[in-house]
Amino acid sequence: MVTSDPMVIANVTICSAIALRLMFFRKPGAHHQWWASWLAYLLVLAYGSVPFRYFFENYNHTSWASITINLVFCAAVFRSRGNVAEILAVLRPGR
Repeated sequence: MVTSDPMVIANVTICSAIALRLMFFRKPGAHHQWWASWLAYLLVLAYGSVPFRYFFENYNHTSWASITINLVFCAAVFRSRGNVAEILAVLRPGR
């Protein structure tokens, strides 16, 4: 296990925060969007695999680029309060 590398620990923490925020998203009374649910599910699987790989000693190294990208995505997830559809709303035409 790479417990002495601060970059690995930072990336594991960021990925854990993203996965937890996406898992606990709840918006009562909102319209269900199936594509956003599936995308959130896939993101939770992808980001949730990082802490599991770290704890099972299968995560060896990371780079500043991946930490930066994950940190930007973490900020977007927390700004949208875990709403994947709101993160991708900027891509819709006419908005």
